[in-house]
Amino acid sequence: MTSLSTLSDLSERMHRLIRAINDRNINAKPGKMAPKIYTMKEAEPLIGRKYHTIRAAEKEGRLQPRETLADGRRTGYTLADINRAREVFGTRLRRGAGDDPIRIAVSNVKGGSAKTTTTVHAAQYLAEHGLRVLLVDCDPQASSTAAFGYVPDDDVNVSNTLLPLLDGEQSSLAYAIRETYWDSLDLIPSNLMLYNAEYGLAVEANKNPTALLRLLLGLQSIEQNYDVILLDPPPALGMISLSVMQAANALVVPTPPALYDIFSTRAFFSMLVEVVETLQRHFGEVDYKFVRLLVTRLDMNSETQQQLVELLPEVMGNTLMRHSVTKTAALDRAGMYGRSLYEVLPDSVPLKTWKRAVNHFNKANEELLLLIRQSWHSHAEVLREEGLL
Repeated sequence: MTSLSTLSDLSERMHRLIRAINDRNINAKPGKMAPKIYTMKEAEPLIGRKYHTIRAAEKEGRLQPRETLADGRRTGYTLADINRAREVFGTRLRRGAGDDPIRIAVSNVKGGSAKTTTTVHAAQYLAEHGLRVLLVDCDPQASSTAAFGYVPDDDVNVSNTLLPLLDGEQSSLAYAIRETYWDSLDLIPSNLMLYNAEYGLAVEANKNPTALLRLLLGLQSIEQNYDVILLDPPPALGMISLSVMQAANALVVPTPPALYDIFSTRAFFSMLVEVVETLQRHFGEVDYKFVRLLVTRLDMNSETQQQLVELLPEVMGNTLMRHSVTKTAALDRAGMYGRSLYEVLPDSVPLKTWKRAVNHFNKANEELLLLIRQSWHSHAEVLREEGLL
């Protein structure tokens, strides 16, 4: 067997393995594609109203009453139900009419930085808190796409990825948007064929640098339908990532607190300075509303990592997000079932382990939500009253 045929055989076997894992997860856990169900206790803080107020609105016909099951329990709430209740009570979080949608690139050049994990959990958290969110998978590896139940190379046609836009065949991204099973969270998917954009843009941008503006213009054509757009670029500063850096107006850089990861992140920022200088020469000022470093995959049992985490605030100051995301077995277990921590089934992960892991993601995502709100002028007065601005 030749080297090429060996590699082709391995590629095909891996493809079959991914399909088998996906089919097994969906068959074993058919709720993967069903909306998450919230109890009244979980729904109350999300809606921003107490139990008796929600029940009164149901009795008055302003909200759809819950069904009562044979055992006397009431059915729960989907996120769509919660968002309808927020609209009725006027408690839904939104940007104001004069506020810019926030386009956040979650980027690092090193693989294993938890870039996609950070993006997917942030998207679901922000949607759960009432924002209208679009997740754009800009990475040909398509991990964000897979996180929403797709086998990218089987279930996604390249014509429904960013490729037609980046090649100049489309001017708006409306063609690529698809709903997910999370209410108010949409996805632009990816697959391996998106990598062709790297070659196409590299050739074209030499003669026509404005080709690097296509992603920005495509996002601007649809962004008024969203509060936040999350961009998951490839772990390299290629032509797609250059387009992402130009299109973003905020940046989050995830990095594990290990020495080689820190070296890689330092190199990323050095390269990014050169990239932004080049973009500014061609297109004018690149203005990020915020830039933050997020510590991910923190091993609480590692003395070396703990020492690095203690040093980081002294050097990085307020560019470092205050809350870190720890390395946890709960995340690995959730991944085995094709789920995030926000959608894992209660019997899939030990409750105490799950709560501890979710708490770390919640704190980091709450901090991200505050950064977003601090970027919106319409939220300034409320944040000032709460002492958050």
